[in-house]
Amino acid sequence: MRYFVLGFSVFAAACAGTPGAPTSPSGAAGGAAVTEARGGSELPVRGSLEATETEDGHLHHLVGTGEATHLGRFTLISDFTVDTETLTAVGTATWKAANGDQIFTPTTGHAVVVFPIATITETGTIMGGTGRFAEASGSVVIERSLNLLTLISSGSITGTISLGH
Repeated sequence: MRYFVLGFSVFAAACAGTPGAPTSPSGAAGGAAVTEARGGSELPVRGSLEATETEDGHLHHLVGTGEATHLGRFTLISDFTVDTETLTAVGTATWKAANGDQIFTPTTGHAVVVFPIATITETGTIMGGTGRFAEASGSVVIERSLNLLTLISSGSITGTISLGH
């Protein structure tokens, strides 16, 4: 019980933030953030991802799902080539938002392996997309842990996006 109270206290303190600020976003505020974005305004992107990876030699294919601000529930498909000597990767990714709009990102990555876990950091540069993301720019960073035995990973997403309109 004492851990619950301690955890709740830490959570409440973290949510307190700026005096007068709401402790959690409302559904209306989240929708307004996307529709009120002006050309060139950078919006923060935060979210999570769960993915499964397949490999064919140096070629890797990642399929994942998650939830992120300005995307809602999304799917991610990424194809990349891994240099097993340097543990770096180069490829492309397509992010598909809940409504079908897509974001395109050339992606680079780096891994640190402590078997059986690879800690991976991937950076994608937003190069447009479809629908509301047609003129989008910005960048996203995925930090994920990949189990090398199951090829299942999970992680977090941070970054910024400018909708360009």
